[in-house]
Amino acid sequence: MDNMDVAKPGKAQNEEFLRLFLANQRAIYAYILSMVPSAADADDIMQDTATMMWDKFDDFKLGTNFGAWGVTIARYKIMEYHSKKKRNLDLVSGELLEQISQVASQKVMRMDDRLKALDQCLSKLNEKNRKLIHIRYHQGLTIKKIAEQLKRPAAGMYKVMSRLHESLSRCIALTLSAWGQGNE
Repeated sequence: MDNMDVAKPGKAQNEEFLRLFLANQRAIYAYILSMVPSAADADDIMQDTATMMWDKFDDFKLGTNFGAWGVTIARYKIMEYHSKKKRNLDLVSGELLEQISQVASQKVMRMDDRLKALDQCLSKLNEKNRKLIHIRYHQGLTIKKIAEQLKRPAAGMYKVMSRLHESLSRCIALTLSAWGQGNE
């Protein structure tokens, strides 16, 4: 019985790490991708970053910004990459690379905020409109295919989707503004 009690905190910690990592993975990867010349290198750095995040998760303070923590670890992995490759460092100073890194990190965090705002705005849509967005972007159907599936005219479906996009765009801008982030 004691063995099961010992395993539970580890399982809860594993689940918490996975939840946080999956919620922030795209933003961290986007940051990495903005700092290295190839997707293959970015994939390798992402894997190294994820491994280090896992290894250091005990050091992470719950309630703080997991995405920012991950980007910081990624920044160090990117610096290791550049020092190993020794390319770009001959052409770009370390100081300039750090400035680029900071700008990219800020953009990634803003993108993450935009995704959170989008999720909030999607939750405000009625079920019918949420289903249309889901069919379009999660199932990957074209607007023409959606119209065929719903037995509706394609021109009308294009108008409906255009209105949904406009509505979501306005909602995101208003949400970000309410969060004090403006429309950057």
